[in-house]
Amino acid sequence: MSYSSSPVPVLRTPYEVEQALRNYRASDLKGWDLIRQWQAIRDAALNQDSPEPKNDRVIGEESY
Repeated sequence: MSYSSSPVPVLRTPYEVEQALRNYRASDLKGWDLIRQWQAIRDAALNQDSPEPKNDRVIGEESY
């Protein structure tokens, strides 16, 4: 089995991730091309900021 030396693409914006997902679903990738595309989408999804608010304090917390 030969390994490809092509790097995994780096997806930086939500638009790039959406575009990669569309291409992934519409394409007939196989082998290492499939793995590279999947890994790029996975890495980008894990690196996206969470929609959760940073300040998740409980209302009225000071009264206890």
